Amino acid sequence: MRFDRAALREVVAIHDDRGVLSFYVTADPREESAVRPAWRIRFGNQLAELREQVTADGDRARRTAVLKRLDELEPELRTLLNPTESGLGRALFAPVGDDRVWSFSFQLPVAGQIVLESTAYVRPLVNTVETAPPAGLVLVSRDGLRVIDYRYGQAEDADRKPFDLDSEDWRVKGAPAPTDFAPHGGSHRDRLERRIGENVARLLRGAAPDIAERAAARDWTTTVLIGDVQLTEVLAGELTGDVIQVDAVVDSLSAAKIAEYAEPQLLAARTRFATELVNRARDAALSGGRGALGLEATLGALNDSRVAQLLLAESGEWSGGRAADGRLYPSVETPQGEPAQTLVREPRMGERMIERALDIDAEVIVLDQKASEALADSDGLAAILRW
Repeated sequence: MRFDRAALREVVAIHDDRGVLSFYVTADPREESAVRPAWRIRFGNQLAELREQVTADGDRARRTAVLKRLDELEPELRTLLNPTESGLGRALFAPVGDDRVWSFSFQLPVAGQIVLESTAYVRPLVNTVETAPPAGLVLVSRDGLRVIDYRYGQAEDADRKPFDLDSEDWRVKGAPAPTDFAPHGGSHRDRLERRIGENVARLLRGAAPDIAERAAARDWTTTVLIGDVQLTEVLAGELTGDVIQVDAVVDSLSAAKIAEYAEPQLLAARTRFATELVNRARDAALSGGRGALGLEATLGALNDSRVAQLLLAESGEWSGGRAADGRLYPSVETPQGEPAQTLVREPRMGERMIERALDIDAEVIVLDQKASEALADSDGLAAILRW
């Protein structure tokens, strides 16, 4: 399946009281061996541990259903573990109670694990895709534009827009030879180059609306313009949003190699964007505005559906309590007005926060180490609020 935000919301919505199986594995080519890759051995050990845990479950009906579902999933798991399949990081989700399966692959590693809970375990998936959100790489030259769509570690050529500079409507027929000099100074070649430059600029400005429309349609967080700075400057002046210019000529490289070349700029853009959001949330919270800091304030805002953007540290771990109605609390102490018997311990609060945020159509932003430094004294958590 193709991964996008709609697919993420669909996975988050998977629920089964008997359990949802979540499988993560990284098919690391560095661990290949003549007999069996190390990553497959680790996966097999994790699967064996899960079977042991399920076999020890005192609920016979649930135990039987889970073991039966694991047997049914063997073909899908063989595909998941097939070294020849595409994708470095792979994820598969399957509820115990029906035969639906969701599977995704990325050119990014994922934290290998197998989890059985009442909902799909999505935090490793969110952490992975947030490291390389959708971006556009646009190679700019006098010959035209080459557009590359980059998302979740996969780069694909999306479009090519050649420029026709041989049109007769701007060349002067019967012009002097390139070696002749124009009567008012400067060679004809110079004048021709200036005319070509003017027309390239015109074509670049004309292509800008299409690039902007593509960026919006494909949810690009950043647009990277790669080429001669005199050309990228023209196009950058016509675009809005986060636009980066890279002065380089890499047209002959593959899409994957170009994405690899632009990776430092993309990582810096992610950090810059996240840091700006953190500062915005922090300033708003400290001034009594539309911001929240720390676990308690953030959970309260999520409970009230006030969160527009949830900001959480990639390495953060949180725990607390969850009430029967789904409300989240920063500890297992019974809140005022809440029956004690309905509050259960929630060791994976990060997972619950992500689920809640997506359920209320909020954006989830995973902060890298640098961006999360400003939240070191705030539980690694913040939110920008709707009101």
